[in-house]
Amino acid sequence: MRFRGWIFDPYTRGAKAFYWFKTTDGRVLRLNEGHKPIFLAQPSEDSELEQVEYLFGEHPCVWSTSIVERHPTLRMERLEKVVEVKVDAGDTLNSVLDYANRLPEVKQVYNSDIIGIQGHLINRQIPPSSLCEVKGSNGKIESMERLEDDTVDPPPFKALHFEIPDSTQISRIDVYDEWQNLKAEFSGGESTVLNNFNTFLQKEDPDIIVTSSPVTTTRHMIRRATYNGQVLRFGREGERFHGRVLVAASSFHDMGLAGLVERARFTYAPIGVGHDWEAGKTIDSRQCAEAVRLQVMVPPMRGGFGFSQSAWDMIRHDKGGIVLSPQPGLHENVAALDFESMFPHIIVRRNISYETVTAEEIEHSVNGFLGKIVEPFLQRRRRFKKLRKTFQKYSRDWWYCQQRQSTLKLFLVVYYGYSGCYANRFANVHVFQHINKEARKAMVLALNKAQEHGFEVIYGPFDSLFVKKPEASEKDFENLAHDISEATGLPMSLDNHFKFLVLLTKTTDPNMVAANRYYGKLMDGDLFFRGIELRRHDTPLFIKKMQEKIIQTFFDAENAEKAIVKQLPKALDIADQSYRNVLQRKVDPKELIISKRLRKETKDYKARQPHIIAAMLGDAEEMSKYILVNTESTNPYRRVMPASMIDEAHVAYDRRKYSAMVRRGAWNLLRPFIPREESIGGDRVRESRLDIFF
Repeated sequence: MRFRGWIFDPYTRGAKAFYWFKTTDGRVLRLNEGHKPIFLAQPSEDSELEQVEYLFGEHPCVWSTSIVERHPTLRMERLEKVVEVKVDAGDTLNSVLDYANRLPEVKQVYNSDIIGIQGHLINRQIPPSSLCEVKGSNGKIESMERLEDDTVDPPPFKALHFEIPDSTQISRIDVYDEWQNLKAEFSGGESTVLNNFNTFLQKEDPDIIVTSSPVTTTRHMIRRATYNGQVLRFGREGERFHGRVLVAASSFHDMGLAGLVERARFTYAPIGVGHDWEAGKTIDSRQCAEAVRLQVMVPPMRGGFGFSQSAWDMIRHDKGGIVLSPQPGLHENVAALDFESMFPHIIVRRNISYETVTAEEIEHSVNGFLGKIVEPFLQRRRRFKKLRKTFQKYSRDWWYCQQRQSTLKLFLVVYYGYSGCYANRFANVHVFQHINKEARKAMVLALNKAQEHGFEVIYGPFDSLFVKKPEASEKDFENLAHDISEATGLPMSLDNHFKFLVLLTKTTDPNMVAANRYYGKLMDGDLFFRGIELRRHDTPLFIKKMQEKIIQTFFDAENAEKAIVKQLPKALDIADQSYRNVLQRKVDPKELIISKRLRKETKDYKARQPHIIAAMLGDAEEMSKYILVNTESTNPYRRVMPASMIDEAHVAYDRRKYSAMVRRGAWNLLRPFIPREESIGGDRVRESRLDIFF
């Protein structure tokens, strides 16, 4: 059997690695091959290589050993002989590693803390979601070769999104397609709903299943199906989960299918494994993959080498990035000029890497490790950004390009901060400092160039300039970006052209400016915002709707003067009415739900914060969803209510707390124009005491 197909659910089990493929002709196939985890053992100074090889060869769970040559550092100046150990199965790896750590003859173990399937794919140099030419028979892979697959469209994985109510019994399931179009609704008795959903799932046969808190949700559904005497499987061929990929709704909506594919190929982690990884973990995964490819020994995750510095050296070298303070208030005809992937470009063009940088200089005699990783993905992102402009805005192809480039942007930006992070196994703090130094130089050059051309700079956050000039056209802004690119040697482009832009002050002090907090209306009518509640995942829906309505109303004007004179009072009326609706209990409690992700098990949290208490009460595992009912209670378990306990009859919530949140959410938008937060709300409910009245 020979076919071409995309890998979508690879995993290891014991001594085998399994692959689920979606073939080019639409079939779904599962094949397997042998899996032998590999790590490297470095002998101690007084031990012989052959002795270490013999000791590992005596272990009953070791498949084979050999003496190999690897680079001990990223500089790759020399090769060192070490023992390569192959373990007979994935589930015995930890016991062999424990054995290695107890051997006095072993100085250090390398390549040991990479996830099983991830390490398997890295050693094969085949990222998940790749298109492959596969030859196999009897369910086993005989050969597999990665093929070029560089189209705008993602692989033809079929995605299905469903949601269930936050309650113990499942009385309703809503199902959507990849683009959030409603496909089916199931309601009624729990047994009927689950049976109909299971039938629908088998008929539609999706490859990717999307839902909020996928582990918690699917396990709950399986338990409820068992309670009703049914068998529910989310996987294929009798598997509980494998054969399909479970993805969190938040990850799917943030990145889209094309973005998830980019993430999987970047990290070598399957979509279902790495979709919700923190940014640092994604970077570490790529660095490990590149090190293995270059035959560099991957050290354990214990933090990188730290350079000792005096206070004077710290002040001299670590000045951070430059931020040109925003001018708060309403601005008209503003351009956001952005250095395209500024920090990655600095890494590549200045040869900044862990092994090339010292406190005082950058070595150019070797090509940096970071540049080897960053450059291909930098070019890939620029390609999709340019392709995006060739498609109609919000068309399917436009969205695929957007998903890919925005996902790549996240990885590239994170390299800047992660380069000096203590958790980075290759860390060199001087990398972070030198990137900042080069960025500061570029920003000063950009500022001077803008002022030379008669533009006013109203804000400059690290890697971009917000400039305005009366009657300036889009072409004028583009010409300025070109001139700055020429002066700095770093590409700059017109990122956004605002009709209106409001730069905000600090929430805690309206007299102080705030970085990266603004909202605006683009020339094409779309809204754009950063650093406000509307941007946050944990903001209640009611507050998000209020903020969006306030912004749309405020900007419904021909020019800035009319926005202030005519539309600002209307926006304030929306804020006032929202405040009163909360106080008068006219708001559906379901629109006040707060969502917070759990990073560990509830028993591991020491502080009893509201979302932890709600998770404990509602038996949540990944996402805590709750409302505030009485934040002043002395009993923390009476301060919140899990969303799963809210029924149609429930109307109670903490009016004081939510009204304060609504007022703050409105004032966060209007504070450059409204001096006092208490001005929002109009006539408010006033407390009275009968003894004072009489």
